[in-house]
Order: sequence, then structure tokens, then C-alpha cells
Amino acid sequence: MSARVRSLAALTSLAVLFGPVTAAAADTDTGGSDPTPAEEIAASLGDSPIHVTPAYDTAFPEGERERLAQLIEQGPLDLYVIAVPLASGDAWDGDPEALISAVNDRMGPGTRHIMAYEQAIDGRLTGADFGPDSSQEAFYGALASNTLHRGDDTASIADRVESAVKAANSKDPAAAYEKAQADEESPAPSSFTVLPSWMLWAGAAALVLLAATAAFLLLRRRKASAAVLQHAAFDNADRAQLESLVERGQRDLIEIGERLSAASGVSERHLSRALDARDAAARVYDGMKAKGHEPALTDAVGVLVLLDLAEDALAGRDTPRRPCYANPLHGSRTRSVQWREFGGSRSIRVPLCAECAAAIRKRVRPMVLPTEHDGHTVPYYEAPAQDSVWAATGFGTLTDDLVHRILSGQPR
Repeated sequence: MSARVRSLAALTSLAVLFGPVTAAAADTDTGGSDPTPAEEIAASLGDSPIHVTPAYDTAFPEGERERLAQLIEQGPLDLYVIAVPLASGDAWDGDPEALISAVNDRMGPGTRHIMAYEQAIDGRLTGADFGPDSSQEAFYGALASNTLHRGDDTASIADRVESAVKAANSKDPAAAYEKAQADEESPAPSSFTVLPSWMLWAGAAALVLLAATAAFLLLRRRKASAAVLQHAAFDNADRAQLESLVERGQRDLIEIGERLSAASGVSERHLSRALDARDAAARVYDGMKAKGHEPALTDAVGVLVLLDLAEDALAGRDTPRRPCYANPLHGSRTRSVQWREFGGSRSIRVPLCAECAAAIRKRVRPMVLPTEHDGHTVPYYEAPAQDSVWAATGFGTLTDDLVHRILSGQPR
């Protein structure tokens, strides 16, 4: 029994066991309306590992699909191929990785490998792999095919898919990609003209440079699928805007301090809470401004969140406002939303602003607050909890001991 058949059998069993829950979830997502495009594709992949839109019927004939479907089913991977025209403003905003993620989500948990064909960019394939047992077979298979057929206008969709499937099913897909790169970098000898050695060396150097640049862009594009879709106002944590947040924190610290000094008619309990929150904000701010320490965006935002807690306590609120979990800079006009991880089955209930909640409903990553970890830009909540009090507490949305952690000297 192939991996694909085993996976579909497992999914069928899950559907029987959890059918009522799945149906309820579908009604919640679609309001009982027609299936979404991702749901239709996922259903189609239950019948064949290749889904092709009618727009590609001529370019990707039925006979070629059946031949490649057999090739996939004979392989060791639970592998799928999607050929759907993509454009800005469609269900996935023209992003093949968003398409793959949405379809995988509709197919349920499990280890699988999905490749999507996009005609708009040189007939490129995009591969993504899901599950704990994945070794990025689809990712490297797609890269190998793209490298093999780069600039080849005669290669059909079937040719490109076949190359990708064979590379993905090989013993070492990463090595298959590296071989494709090496083959592309090797200049072909001419039987008609003997060029001077300096021209041969120059040509070879140019080919190596072009191949290296193309490989870098491809790998960077892959990494961008897991990177943060940052808010335009804070893209790359622009220094000038970061400094503006730090200055705002300083002004608010002074203002809240003055209001606390003149506070009257506030219960002792609320006043104590306000003082603690303000002291915690001051501690974080002082740490940011310490000599030789570069302010971090998360710390600057944390100061503002703590001052909001102080203001809520000063106003006598027993239940403080909760900022947007995805990005506290989106404000505190939030509601509790069930957020399920992409490509997995785990979920959490967190407060989200209207914009982020809408993104979650569409199975699109919201515009989250970024942070730097191990030289990479990631969503702040993906930093290890032991390294970041903001990730550990979700800026106070996951736990109610944010102020206590900071005041007790446990900010990390």
C-alpha cells in the first residue's frame, strides 16, 4: 500500500471519528455556504494526487496527468501536485505557498508533500513539506526541477512536474538539487569555435555568479514562507520608528508617574497594581536605554503594554484590556479567537484585533510583531519562552503574571 493510500485511509478514519466536529468547523468557516477553493482542491486530491484546473487542460493533458499520478503513487512519498492559475487578489493573493498551506490545512494532520505550479513566474514549481517526518523532499524536488528547466521554453508542465517528482522521490532530494545546480553551472563546450581561455574563464565565472544568485533567491523565497509578514509601518524594525516607540514610552512613563502621584479616589488594591505595572515598565525601559544595549522592538512594545496595564488599574478596572496577541501595536480592541497552527492540529485561544482575526479565518498569517532570534527574523511568539518574557506570556495575554515576572527579576 502506497504512502498516499495509507494517508487517505487514515484521514477517512479521522473523518468518521470526528465527522460532527469537522462539519461544525466547516459551518463556522463558511457559514454553511459552498466549499472554499482550498476545500475543493483538497477533496480533489483525495481522488488523484494531481489536481489541475480546467484552465490548464490543454497545457497539461489528461493522459500526462494519469501517467504522472501513477509515478507518484508508485513512490514512497505522500506527494501531491496542484496546477492552478494564481493572481494577486485571488483566494491566496497569488501566493503559491499560501495555496499550499490552505490546502494542507484542509487535508488534516499528517506528513505530506505538496507542490504547486505557477505559470506566471517562468512555470516555476513551489514545494512545501508538512509533518514531523518531513525532510523537505517537495521543496528540494521543486528547486531541482526549476533549475533543470530554467530558461527552457519548450518544457511542458508535465516535463517540469515529472522532474520535480523524480527528484523528490530520489534517495537525496537535496543532492538532486545540488546536482542540477552543478549541471547548470558547467559551460557546454562548442564544436565550432575555440574561444580564448580568458573568455572561457569569464563565461564560467558569469554562469557561477548567475547560478549562485538564482539559488540564493530561491532559498530566500523558501525562507520567506516561514518569515514574518510585518506591518508596513514597522517593516524590518526601522530604526527611526523604533526610536519613536522608545520616545513614546519615555513620555508615557512620565505622564503615568505624574497621574499616580496625584491619584485620588483610587482603591489601595488598584493603586498598588498601577504602581507595580509602572515600575515594571520603568525597569524594561531602563534596560533598553542601558549603555551599549541596542533597544529591541519587543521591549519597546512591552513598555507600552505595561503602561496600559498601569492605566487600566488607575482607572479602577478589575479586568485589564488585552492587546492583540499577534501584534500588541494593533491595539486593545480585541476579541477571543481560536487560532490553529498552520500545517498542524494544535490551537490556542487568544485575543486578536479585527484585522488579524480576519486573516486567521482565511488561513493567512496575520501581520505579526517580529523579533530577532539566532540571526533570523521570526514572529515574537516563536522565540523560546526561556529567552523572552514577551513570548512566554504573549505580552500578558496568555498569563496574568507579566508584571510579577519582570519585578521579580525573571524577564527571561
